[in-house]
Amino acid sequence: MDDYPRWTMPFINMYTDSPIATFILDEALEIQWKNKSAENRDDLMETGPNPEECIFHGKKCDLIARLREGKPFTLIEPIPFKNPISLVFQPQIDESGLFQGALVHVFGLQNNVSPQNARDGLHQPITILNNQFRTPLSQIFSILNLLQADYQQDNALQKYLHDINWHCYRILRTVINFSTDSRILAGQFKPKLLAGDLCHFIYTLCQDTADLLKSSGYVFSFDIPQEPFITLYDGDLLSCAICNLISNACKFTKADGGTISFRMSVFEKQATITITDNGSGMSPTVLERAFDRFYSLDPKTGAPDGDGLGLFIARMVMHLHDGTIALQTKEGKGTIAALTIPLRKPDGNAALCNDAVPLSEDRFSNLYVILSDPICPDF
Repeated sequence: MDDYPRWTMPFINMYTDSPIATFILDEALEIQWKNKSAENRDDLMETGPNPEECIFHGKKCDLIARLREGKPFTLIEPIPFKNPISLVFQPQIDESGLFQGALVHVFGLQNNVSPQNARDGLHQPITILNNQFRTPLSQIFSILNLLQADYQQDNALQKYLHDINWHCYRILRTVINFSTDSRILAGQFKPKLLAGDLCHFIYTLCQDTADLLKSSGYVFSFDIPQEPFITLYDGDLLSCAICNLISNACKFTKADGGTISFRMSVFEKQATITITDNGSGMSPTVLERAFDRFYSLDPKTGAPDGDGLGLFIARMVMHLHDGTIALQTKEGKGTIAALTIPLRKPDGNAALCNDAVPLSEDRFSNLYVILSDPICPDF
């Protein structure tokens, strides 16, 4: 990513796995980057003209002049006998008013009238809503970085920027949760299983978590076996499930004196993980609905707390790994979350992913976004 201009970084981080086809154009409207959805040529070609052809056509129609005005707009490309495709342009203007390039989202690529596509269409509104939240959020994050660097000596302003940063992360977490929920309902939530040492991956995740929690007041300890456990797993999805459980442990445990213990054990045919806290615990009524979609409850006030999707998503992640997730809790005494991950031996053609990438290296990783609910990530 070092070859891309600085303004593109938040967009690349946010839209790499987005189900919406996304392009980044430079000041000459040349395509500099496109996400995985845009690279799926089969889907793009089924609809007639593809987005790249539409962008090229727009260059001939003085599209640059319109982008230099700095206001977002939508171009609709008609397709004979099919629904049109819409290109949503988000021009990027620097501090001096110069046009740097544009972010482009493409809607309407799946227009075959089939039961699957009809079902996908029901979820398009929430996908569009998520997209419209992500774009301004990425701009806010970029501006926050600039302000934080330019006003390092202003302690009062730094505090305000820190708070804005925290609330932006919390909004981003909800946006990602709703997007994930939409993918689950549309049947698009599928693991990308790679062969690797699960123990090494979990150890790296716990180290990063400990670094994030060390200044928060929580006591976080972890015990991970040193012997390798080679299996097939999706690191991004597993980190999502685990971070959601750690986030809940933090959320319902007082930072001052709160303890969170992470333990992993390896057996012949499966690995088990337990996350134990000494927080508020759950009543039997709450426990019964804990994994329900959109169910959330603040034990202190009885009011909804959060979007209620974290445990629902974690359960789906474990289901996709043929694993299990369970909660053991007692009101006022804390909670134990237990995961089991079965051994899935890779065959000779399985891709090997031995080096776990520290999530702390990406400020938009699951670690920062999901744990932002109880803990404010630093800039």
